Amino acid sequence: MPTTLSLFASLTLCALAVAQDPAPKPDPKPATKAEAPKVLAIGDQLTKGMSLRTIDGKIQLLDDLKGKVVVLHFWSTTCPWEELAEPKINAIADAFAGKDVVVLGIAANANEIGEPPASEAFDETDAAKRPYPKLRAKAAAIKANYAILVDHDAVLGKLLDAKTTPHCFVFDKELKLQYQGALDDDGQGKKPSPTRFVHDAVNSLVAGDKPGVQTTKPYG
Repeated sequence: MPTTLSLFASLTLCALAVAQDPAPKPDPKPATKAEAPKVLAIGDQLTKGMSLRTIDGKIQLLDDLKGKVVVLHFWSTTCPWEELAEPKINAIADAFAGKDVVVLGIAANANEIGEPPASEAFDETDAAKRPYPKLRAKAAAIKANYAILVDHDAVLGKLLDAKTTPHCFVFDKELKLQYQGALDDDGQGKKPSPTRFVHDAVNSLVAGDKPGVQTTKPYG
């Protein structure tokens, strides 16, 4: 399912009217094209100081993940492609449990996550009234064995140029991007033995090697 700007909160440009100054002004400088936001390429290190909140309200500082292989999986509660992806992501988390690997889901669909909640909203004694009820219900339904972070304003999504759910990204223990693309080569679940791009990338990085395949086209 496409997620680039259609799933992310759109940016609104606002112009401010300024009263005319009677004093003469120098000729304006030629307009320059705004620089495009930086997008991480293979080998680039994850921007420092980034943090996201989990659907349960905990703050995850991404810098704290250094020393572990990190899998980021852009996740949706409604995308049909996720129905096949979710058990595969659970299987990856199980396969590398106890091996310095962290798997994280990233919820960045503005239509699903809504507005950022107040921190105190997570202290609500009635669990049903806490933020992200639909996200929490979905995570429970699929028995997600990994934390799901909420990416308001698609800050992380834009940094990675995440295009679909499930678009996957794998970082080495120095938090350098070493794989981005499809979960595997079987988005429709028709192959008996698919090539498991994310699993294989993690396996290589755990062994201290770089993935044999570092970029593929994401499906979704």
